[in-house]
Amino acid sequence: MFNQLSRYLILVLISIAFGLVLMWGILDYYLPAPPQKVLVSVGLKNGPNEAYAKQYQAILARSGITLELHESSGSGENLERLNDPKSNYQIGFASEGASDSTQVKGLFSLGQVAYNPYWIFYRSAKEWTDLDSLKSKRVAIGAPGTGRYKVAKALNIGTNTPYEDMILGGMDAKKALLAGRLDAIFVTGVFTVPLIQDLLLDPSIRVLNFPRANTLTKLFPQLRHLVLPAGIVDFEKNIPPHDIDIIGNSISVLVREDLHPQITYLMAQAVEEVHSGPGFFHESGTFPTQTDIGYTMSSAARDYYKNGPSFLYRYLPFWVTNYIHRLLAILVAILGIVLPLIKILPKLYNWFIEQYTDKLFRRLRVLHIDIEKTRDLSVLKEMEKELNSIDRAAHLLPMRNTNLYFSLIGRVDNERRLMEKQLAL
Repeated sequence: MFNQLSRYLILVLISIAFGLVLMWGILDYYLPAPPQKVLVSVGLKNGPNEAYAKQYQAILARSGITLELHESSGSGENLERLNDPKSNYQIGFASEGASDSTQVKGLFSLGQVAYNPYWIFYRSAKEWTDLDSLKSKRVAIGAPGTGRYKVAKALNIGTNTPYEDMILGGMDAKKALLAGRLDAIFVTGVFTVPLIQDLLLDPSIRVLNFPRANTLTKLFPQLRHLVLPAGIVDFEKNIPPHDIDIIGNSISVLVREDLHPQITYLMAQAVEEVHSGPGFFHESGTFPTQTDIGYTMSSAARDYYKNGPSFLYRYLPFWVTNYIHRLLAILVAILGIVLPLIKILPKLYNWFIEQYTDKLFRRLRVLHIDIEKTRDLSVLKEMEKELNSIDRAAHLLPMRNTNLYFSLIGRVDNERRLMEKQLAL
């Protein structure tokens, strides 16, 4: 019996081991460990998005995650990379209004994180009063694919500029403006970007005021009305000398839907840490937003902004919470296997005992028939050996099966008496 029981137990253990290996494989497929490196499509070199991304990079490095930053031509290329299933980019920046309906599938927003002001810097002895002043002027609006290029085209800026000058941006546009090749440049960037700072402090350069900025936001919903306060550039020199109305839009941080959820969680944490404070154009708490009109919000990000970090993330390092999450998933899966086994194993045990005792009873029945048919001493001696074998097997029954044990022992004693009777005849 022990040999048979051992075989059954070994079979059960092998089945459990196979189930655990299969379960681990399934979990590793559906709940893989977070990647150690994530590619981020940033945008223009030395732009505001690159500055934000470097701050995210430092924050995620604390959890052992590397953000690899890659430049691009702007929001258009960022969206192309994120939408390309063959690319490895999983995080990127996009300006409000830069996408269309075909570019938002499979992407989730971590919220709008900052205002992205548009500046029109120009050189003129006289102050220009509005966009109408740009008619017939040579204006650089940047390369196609950038958010400001789309905005400039919508506002009919730069239409009379030679293409090679029109697509200039950054330092090249600044040099062309200072050299007199251009009358104005249309650039984007937060107040702290060195290029913007240099142009704001240059006494030969003016910033175009948008007196109808509020109207533009109604005509173009993706635009925002921003105000550069008087004296914000240099308080002592009162630069600028008066408030300047400008336009801008919002920047969103986007992630692909296949980005590991724990990386999404860490990114939401980094976004809030970087952007929750005040800025030149907004109050504290304005960003990150819990809604994004251009993209579907990530539920993990919205939950983080609303409720803060979970209990595990609040008190434990990232790598510990990662293992705990996976361990909990494994425990749930194990319970899914073990609980049914707890119900099945007693039934399997009882079935095995029943099969074992039925076999002994069948042997006794055959032996009983043979004993009744013979009176040959030598044959009866052989039958006695078989009876002793059944007796030994009956004694192997566990204590919990006492009724079966006494039933078998009683039958064995009956056969012994029958055998003695046959020998006496």
